[in-house]
Amino acid sequence: MKFQRGSIFKPEKEYYKFAGILLVIACVQYLLAVNVAESLFPGYSIAINSLSDLGGSLPLVEPAAIIFNVSNIILGILILVSVYLILKSGGCRLFSSCLAVFGFCIAALGIFPEYTNSIHVTFELLAFISGILALFFSYRLGINIPMIIISFILGLIALITIVSPFIYGMGPTNPLDVFGKGGSERLIIYPIILYLTALGGYLTSRGKDWVRIRFTEGYW
Repeated sequence: MKFQRGSIFKPEKEYYKFAGILLVIACVQYLLAVNVAESLFPGYSIAINSLSDLGGSLPLVEPAAIIFNVSNIILGILILVSVYLILKSGGCRLFSSCLAVFGFCIAALGIFPEYTNSIHVTFELLAFISGILALFFSYRLGINIPMIIISFILGLIALITIVSPFIYGMGPTNPLDVFGKGGSERLIIYPIILYLTALGGYLTSRGKDWVRIRFTEGYW
């Protein structure tokens, strides 16, 4: 039995172009919403405060909280729709699965803000891990070498940041402590968001000039 490994894009079904447009819209609105929410949050520090503080610090700071949480929900939903369109175009299931988990968790973070404690932390950790994996597996879409290099560099930045506390611990012993809690968190989520923005532009511009895809046995 033959199974798909990688992507088998169908030239007659260019749903991936619409997926690219949605990814760009999703990520750009998120970055703008974060900037606006930070501006409307008195005394907010990108080093001291986490992104989650924007939507779930008690007492809630409005309208920053509603802007940030709604933006998360929009980001997650648009990513899920993009995943559906990528799969409909014949895109890699492994990459799509990781990206789908990321999108679902991001939307859940908007529904379960920081004050939900363990629920929020669980979705946040799953979002970080699945997002990083999506970056590493994006090469299976058949993207070109420069995009692959960018995905691995950004993925490594996020991965090193998320594992550093397990290696160096929390506090001054961790080299990344210089960036603070908020700065370190941004070194995880921003590489993912920035790459998805670039990938969206890449998918939108692709025509019949996809790089050659090799096929081997195996489901994923």
